[in-house]
Amino acid sequence: MKQTAYLVLLSTLLFQPSIAAEDDILPEEITVEASRDRINLQLQVDQAENQFYALFNDLVDDEDFRIECQYERVVGSIIKERICQTKYMRDELSTAATLSLSGVDYMISAILTEKNSQLREKAMELLENNPAFRNAAQNLSERVEEYQDEYGIEADKE
Repeated sequence: MKQTAYLVLLSTLLFQPSIAAEDDILPEEITVEASRDRINLQLQVDQAENQFYALFNDLVDDEDFRIECQYERVVGSIIKERICQTKYMRDELSTAATLSLSGVDYMISAILTEKNSQLREKAMELLENNPAFRNAAQNLSERVEEYQDEYGIEADKE
């Protein structure tokens, strides 16, 4: 992905007047082309995601639906991964982990399914009725698409 930056040669003329004297025809601007690296693109996605979730959290009343992002080590890896989850999902995963360590088979609860449905409904309502939330969602979508296009990552087909 190319970014174009324009630099005015005013500083060159001010700090190195001998160059101006040697060559009467100086360009008025220089175009510098550079590519963004993967880290900077990912940072833009993370920032858009932070803005989106912060706005969502401000607009929801129920604490269970608040979304927090944090970096966690994935099992079998030393590299941390960004995980964004609602409070109800963190609670459910904690319960499942505790029961699993105790040797109890744990099935996803009907409450979790209902909460997921309520979260989806709340997000759709906000998208329809709140222009700021819709803009934040659009910005996030554009950053994710930009990242996926740059690195050949296929979008989820949900």
